Amino acid sequence: LAHSAPLPPQVVPLGAALGRTLALPVVAPDNLPPFRASIKDGYAVVAADGPGEYDVVGESRAGAVDELDMGPGRVAYVTTGAPVPPGADAVIQVEDTASAEPGPGGQRRVRLNMQAVAGQDIRPVGCDVAEGQVVLEAGVHIGVAEVGILATVGAAEVTVYGTPHVAVLSTGDEVVDPCSGVPPGPGQIRDANRAMLLAAVAECGGGR
Repeated sequence: LAHSAPLPPQVVPLGAALGRTLALPVVAPDNLPPFRASIKDGYAVVAADGPGEYDVVGESRAGAVDELDMGPGRVAYVTTGAPVPPGADAVIQVEDTASAEPGPGGQRRVRLNMQAVAGQDIRPVGCDVAEGQVVLEAGVHIGVAEVGILATVGAAEVTVYGTPHVAVLSTGDEVVDPCSGVPPGPGQIRDANRAMLLAAVAECGGGR
């Protein structure tokens, strides 16, 4: 190994990256999450408002972003993973709320039964991965978890080292190919080493 060198790098699509070795580090192009995200189903609130009954100005659901008129005295229903509307600084889980009598014109209202703290149940922008952060270093072997990380940061292609091609040659008059269907003759045995070595090569990312 001291006299060996990595094979030339090559670019492969994400779907072909499993089992390969990164030749270059992978950098996140943006923040994750890219917005302030609610940790729970509940209501986005202004923490300073405190407990009480408030108008529900709308909803923010995962995968759907609406322009909501937030501010003191107003709340918005949010689902887990949904963007927290601008103007809100905390989320109160739905278990700590109760429906209130509708307001004029059928305005939806909710009772908040607890005092929120600013930042409560909100994932800040970039708290998982920050823009420009190296998420996988060069030399990392790409397994199932690494494929998930690559997909998370939008790495449709990755630069990996070339795959070595390995030949396995069995010698000896006593060995018989176990897949030949021919039973071992007198003084012969089935060739288990070749099958095992080929499997080891494949498991380590080599080609035949």
